[in-house]
Amino acid sequence: MYGQQLPTRQIAEALGTCRSGTRRIRQQLAERGTLEPLKPTGGYASGLTDDMAARLRELIALEPGSTRQQLRDRLNLTVDVRTIGRWLAKLGIVLKKSRSLPRSKSGPTRRNAVTAGTKTSEACRRSGWYSSMRAAPGPT
Repeated sequence: MYGQQLPTRQIAEALGTCRSGTRRIRQQLAERGTLEPLKPTGGYASGLTDDMAARLRELIALEPGSTRQQLRDRLNLTVDVRTIGRWLAKLGIVLKKSRSLPRSKSGPTRRNAVTAGTKTSEACRRSGWYSSMRAAPGPT
């Protein structure tokens, strides 16, 4: 259709597409000579070298309970700890807490779904008085 020099409006109607999208495709064809989509750029390079990967594996084998921060410090790197986490994921390594460690003293971090939210006693619900309201006047 482009080769036949049809107007964008006519091509868009024939294909059931919007004019602006059809115009962009025509522009892409004129600029690049192809309708093939661009290849993804892939973002930033990882920075994980083979030597660093081997060193990471060594450190984890020596001390399996190491944190990402400790690994970063032992490698003498200034990257973010999340980068260390991405590298570990790329290598298929998962850092987990050792089961031999005592439980956290701070307790669970999530309430039970049944007890989540504000609790209001049955007596308060019946009387219509809640702690966010002013105290009810005393008996007269």
